[in-house]
This record gives sequence, C-alpha cells and structure tokens, in this order.
Amino acid sequence: MNRLVPFLLLALACLSSLPARSQELVLTLSTREVAITSTYTGADVTAFGFIERDVRSVTRAAPFEIIATVQGPVGDIVVHKKGQLGPIWLTAARERFARIPTYFALLSARPVGEMVTDETAQRLKLSLTDYLPPLDTLPAPEQAEQAEFRQALLRLRQEEGALVIDPKAITMVRPNLFTARVNVPGKAPVGLYVINVSVVSEGVVLRTSQTGFVVRKVGFDAAVADAAKNRAPLYALATVLIAVLLGWVANFAFRRD
Repeated sequence: MNRLVPFLLLALACLSSLPARSQELVLTLSTREVAITSTYTGADVTAFGFIERDVRSVTRAAPFEIIATVQGPVGDIVVHKKGQLGPIWLTAARERFARIPTYFALLSARPVGEMVTDETAQRLKLSLTDYLPPLDTLPAPEQAEQAEFRQALLRLRQEEGALVIDPKAITMVRPNLFTARVNVPGKAPVGLYVINVSVVSEGVVLRTSQTGFVVRKVGFDAAVADAAKNRAPLYALATVLIAVLLGWVANFAFRRD
C-alpha cells in the first residue's frame, strides 16, 4: 500500500494541472442584432448565463464569479501628439495601433484585480493593452514614448465610450444564474461584437464560453452608407445633382422680379 502513495500523489498532481472542465456554461442574449437608425443614441444588450454543475465534480466552497469581455470589430486607431509652435498647435508625433478592437468592455461584479492574478488576467486578455505587443519587445529608447501613447489611447477611448470598465455590470441572480449588461454607445462601429464569459472560483478559471451580436445600419442611413462605399461614382453624381437642384430651387424661391 505504501508503494502506491507516490503514484497516487503523482496522479493527483497531473489531474490538478489540467484545465478545469467541471462546469457547463450556457449563454443567451436579449438580442442578436443592434440596429442603427437616424435616431440611434445607444442601446443595451443583456447576456443571460446559467452555470450547470457537473454532479461528478467536487463542490467548491467559494461561490462562482463572472468576468466578461466584449470586443468590437478590429480596426486601426491613430493617436496624435500635439506640439506648440508659437501660437499654433501642430501634430508633433503620431502612433498607429493596428488591428485592435475598436470597442472593448470589461464587465464584472467587483474589481477584477480582486478575482484573478495578473497572469490570469493577461491570459484572458482583460485589458485593451493585451492586444498590443509587449513593451519589453520594443527598443529601450522607444518604450517611454510608446507607454505615453498607450496611456493616451486608453484615455481617449474611455472618453469616447469605446473603452468600458464596469465592475457592477454583472448581477448574480442565483449562485449559478447571472446577467451581464453591455452598453453599446451611440458611436459604436458596425460589425460583430464578441462576448467572452469566464466562470471563476477562488481565482481559478473553470469555464469560458463565447457568444456575440451584430451592430449594423438600417433604413435610409444604411442605403446612403452603402452607396458611398460600394457605388462611389453614382453617389458622387447624385450628390452633385442634388446640390444643383437645391441651388436652382433656392434661386427660384428667393428671386426678385
């Protein structure tokens, strides 16, 4: 029997090193599509989640906690640094951040730093900066300037409503039932929004599932945007004709005989 103890300890160590898969996470959304019209000023999308416990798994003493991220369409964002030349402000430098989420939200029920370690947060990409190359991979002279540009990026995105950190967006209705509120701003870019939801207990990520919704333009605004993008010559001709027509109508209406 004593000879089996080392093998049992080795087996337990191997099992503890495997990813936890003892819970199932079921997600659904209040809507799969957000329509942008001429009167659109923003919308809320609610994610509903149910954690199904595996009866064969060991019951954890700590309750479940939820961390969710929302990534909007990928795009390039340029940050400008202004410099003063006499009484005039000019662009002194600029930095292009390529292929990062144009919208990013971090949702939880309490500060994420109290729920997981920094290593886990980086692995789950819980910050917009996790989509950028690490600073230590850049040449030393560039790191300070790059850090300054990154701070400006985060500040500007927050001011525009494109970067959201909300530690009260998730509500645990029951120990295994929760809701997550996603605020889609009025200037939200069109495209696919991906929601990643992770179940955490005692700092351990038990399960991560994914869902998403689409933001798109509808109605007359969508037709105009589509014509400007895909039928540029026809759009330009129509714009010129409308301008000429409006000028003729104004001249006729205000003409003095």
